[in-house]
Amino acid sequence: MSTGFPSTNWDSETGLNFTHDNRNVSFSQKMTIECHRRVVVEYIKAIMSKRITFKNAEERREGADRMNREAEQFRFLFKKLTAGSGEDTEGLCSVIEGIAEVFKLTDPSLLYLEVSTLVSKHPDIRDDHIAALLTMRGDTSREMKQTIIETLDKGPSQPHPNYVPIFKDITVPTLTVPKLLK
Repeated sequence: MSTGFPSTNWDSETGLNFTHDNRNVSFSQKMTIECHRRVVVEYIKAIMSKRITFKNAEERREGADRMNREAEQFRFLFKKLTAGSGEDTEGLCSVIEGIAEVFKLTDPSLLYLEVSTLVSKHPDIRDDHIAALLTMRGDTSREMKQTIIETLDKGPSQPHPNYVPIFKDITVPTLTVPKLLK
């Protein structure tokens, strides 16, 4: 009588381990880790696709505070779900917090420093991502955007050996850098 479930041979044929032991991360933990990554990617996509522009520093602060609260909720949830796997749940949520810091910054003269910190931590971030974030701030001139992007393009950016790219899966809709910078 067939139950419709894969046989035990399927486990060995695919190499997937559905039991938790100290040597391997279980399938459910692998799925949870991938879900965590997917949630963060979709969250950032949603931010970048809404095309909101903050009107002032107060709105930027409120938006950044909300992003930080939501990042903390994601961190709490996925830390609980991946308990015992040894998985780092901090890194992915730090992307959201890094973007929030770019929004929260009140001194535009320090904007380059904050964006360069974000780029150094996430070297797969592209010019169109940076341009979209700076546009959303609502207080950066085209010249400032262009200067920041050009300066960042000159610097080398080597990823950490364990870095998992996140921005490669995030497209910025209908907004091109040359269009912004003209």
